[in-house]
Amino acid sequence: MKVSLPKINSDRIKALTQKLMQDKHEKILEDLVDLERDNPEDMRVKQKIAELLYKQTNIKASIDKFKEIAAYYEKNDFILKAIRACQQILKIQPYLVEYNIKLGSLHLKLGMANEAANQYRITVNHFAHFGDVESTLKYSQILVKVDPSTDNKVKLAEIYQNSNMTNEAVSIYNELAQEAREKKQYDKLLHYYEMLLPHTPNSSTLLRDVCILSLRKQRPDHVLRLLDQYQAMDNRAFEDLVKKARLMREALRRQKK
Repeated sequence: MKVSLPKINSDRIKALTQKLMQDKHEKILEDLVDLERDNPEDMRVKQKIAELLYKQTNIKASIDKFKEIAAYYEKNDFILKAIRACQQILKIQPYLVEYNIKLGSLHLKLGMANEAANQYRITVNHFAHFGDVESTLKYSQILVKVDPSTDNKVKLAEIYQNSNMTNEAVSIYNELAQEAREKKQYDKLLHYYEMLLPHTPNSSTLLRDVCILSLRKQRPDHVLRLLDQYQAMDNRAFEDLVKKARLMREALRRQKK
């Protein structure tokens, strides 16, 4: 005779298992808290507490404990351990941007400029996303000091321009233009010149350079519009450029037929 097994309430078993694990964690946590009380500067104990709190989904308490750990290690110049603690905080809560900032400064203490730049780049993007112009500018300036790459300088120049800080933007675009000239990066050079031109409208040299570079890209209509905009169509100094632009425009039109 076949004996039928009783039906198992799987939900209840799962709930009981979770309760047992929770009770186990509570007991371990109580023991760890006692250990912490007796050894307040033992970061290994605090680390275990923070990890256990996270397992219990007590996120705020876990982060607070990791903050204690990070502060202790930083204060006592255990920089690598402080970095790891900050990374754990950001793993739990990625939007705590103050710890990206702290990671940036900690990496700089170890001479790790690339890692620091990555953290400041995250910081800049965070503040830009939330429309905090002042903080975006502040950390963009720091980023350029840490990593003066072309991309970072361009971003800072754009922020200056959008913040009506014209002199600062012009200074950076001049610096970028010089670098592009030296490297013969003519597309970039044209872009930087075009950003500078509205701020130096009386510079015939700059206007001429923009027109020459634009003709290299076969943009005669653009050149003629620029010359008209800056009232240079009848200027004898630009007579050759007007002629070249018109000839190129006709040649391009014939090619399209």
